Amino acid sequence: MRCLRIVITFTAIAVAIPLMSFTPAALPDPIAEWSLAAQAAVVAAGMPALRTPITFAILHLAMYDAANAVTRDRQPYAVAPKVPHPASTVAAATEAGYRILLAEVPSQKAALDNVYHRLRASMPETQETINGIAAGAAVAEELLLRRAHDGRNATIPYAPGSGRGAWIATPPGFMPATTAFLAQVTPFTMESPSQFRPGGPPPFHSRQWIRDYDEVKTLGAKDSSSRTPEHTMTALFWEPLAGTVWPATIRRLAQEQQLDLSSSARFQAAAFAAFADGLIACWDAKFYFNYWRPVTAIRDGDTDENESTVADPNWEPLAITPNFPEYPSGHACATAAVAHTIEDFFPHDVIIPARNVMSGEERFFRKARDIVDEVVEARMLLGLHFRSADEDGAEIGRKIARQIRSRWFKRD
Repeated sequence: MRCLRIVITFTAIAVAIPLMSFTPAALPDPIAEWSLAAQAAVVAAGMPALRTPITFAILHLAMYDAANAVTRDRQPYAVAPKVPHPASTVAAATEAGYRILLAEVPSQKAALDNVYHRLRASMPETQETINGIAAGAAVAEELLLRRAHDGRNATIPYAPGSGRGAWIATPPGFMPATTAFLAQVTPFTMESPSQFRPGGPPPFHSRQWIRDYDEVKTLGAKDSSSRTPEHTMTALFWEPLAGTVWPATIRRLAQEQQLDLSSSARFQAAAFAAFADGLIACWDAKFYFNYWRPVTAIRDGDTDENESTVADPNWEPLAITPNFPEYPSGHACATAAVAHTIEDFFPHDVIIPARNVMSGEERFFRKARDIVDEVVEARMLLGLHFRSADEDGAEIGRKIARQIRSRWFKRD
């Protein structure tokens, strides 16, 4: 479909990215600069944690399309303006990033202006810079137009269900669910939020339900005597939201792998799109199945009509339960989507770092599946999820990464 000066495509990426020459030392790295600026801006603006991945995806996809409009070495994500040459990829990405963030966090204009002016001051005032700026402006304008009604700022009312298996507000705060909007946001690489919707939690009469119930009741309890100290350390490492881990890891890998600007833009666009779509797909399923959390299920274990599940009205999880439905696990969805996308881009012995922002502890992984397996275990050990929710969430993330690898950011 053709629109004003742009071409929309739905194609995509090679498994690995060949490294190219470095950006000249005299020029800045606008991909890293704007990603860090975005992190500071969304925090300063008070943007909800589960809204920020949408901003990061839009930002990085715009910078990818802007740089790619100059290099023309890959299929565009969405926007492909005709760019007169010579044109600067640095200028294009700089302008696109600036305009996206101004639209997303306008209250932070002063801070964003400071970053923009510093970036612009490092560029020569040449026709190459002027043409790059025009390309970045065109990409940002069109991409924002296309996302104008994507639901990212919608207020979606949510009424919890009732009865056996239905999610209700959980202790200690008994806060209402406030993130239903995410289930209806237009995805970035999926056909719809429900494209990878799983089959649902195991039936209450099944052996899987009994296993899931007994496992989290025993190992995920706050005062569990069966959970080992090593298990507790792993659980607590993965307690913070996925959004506190993966943006920093994505930026760090782009730097450590010494990617040039085009390769960095491509990698980070794919990784942040995977992250956002992992959450969108997960929230679609969460608010479709509206499933109860372990703290509710175990305290009301005598209501599931299964004599094998024994209720404990005083049961408490190791961690505080988030205020939205349980199935599937959001952390597992997002982590699997990002980790497998990273592995697809760097298939040759890359070390994937993860850092707990609360403790400062770092862990390092050679395989995406090792990260995913640890998160699957950890979220159960925290008492927040049944194993089925973690495993099904991880499968959603794997499917998203697989589709990105096969369909998006493909060589032109």
